[in-house]
Amino acid sequence: MRVSKLTPLKWLFLTLSVTSIFYTVFLIVMSKPGIKQVADVVALQAGSKVVNPDMTEYDGDQLVWRLKADTAQEQGEAVLLEQPRLSMVLNTGEHLPIQAVQGEFHKDKQVVFLHGDVLVDYQNWNLSSDYMFYTQRNGELIAPKKFILKQNGIMVTGTDLHVFRDEGKVQVMQGVHMRIEEAR
Repeated sequence: MRVSKLTPLKWLFLTLSVTSIFYTVFLIVMSKPGIKQVADVVALQAGSKVVNPDMTEYDGDQLVWRLKADTAQEQGEAVLLEQPRLSMVLNTGEHLPIQAVQGEFHKDKQVVFLHGDVLVDYQNWNLSSDYMFYTQRNGELIAPKKFILKQNGIMVTGTDLHVFRDEGKVQVMQGVHMRIEEAR
């Protein structure tokens, strides 16, 4: 049996093949996981409905948010949600539960829009608004319109409220009004 020597061209192809395998393995190992969705939501086809969908986003091994709903229906680039419940996880590990009547998850923009009686519980405060949205890119929950923030006789109202996931802080950008009720 005679073994032929590798020609320079064969060496080139062998080197490229091995290099591409190592490069692929490197990309897989170094890739940072983004949004991870359960098969039910990924498998949605236009017009089909999924009951009790569950979507999550991780940053490495750390949960960033979890989105559940009673039903989900894909419509183009958006997933329409009935009774969505979003749990945003702050960097402190604290969960920020958010619920609404309806919502939309825009896969391409990575934004969750929440409509109708949006309620949030945050550090013994109750936040409510007709409309809020969560941006995955910035890690912010935003109530761009009127909101009411209540806690034990204190009521804060305004517009354009931001909750920052990284810092866990709340910032009101416009029209802040505060009312303190005296205990009787």
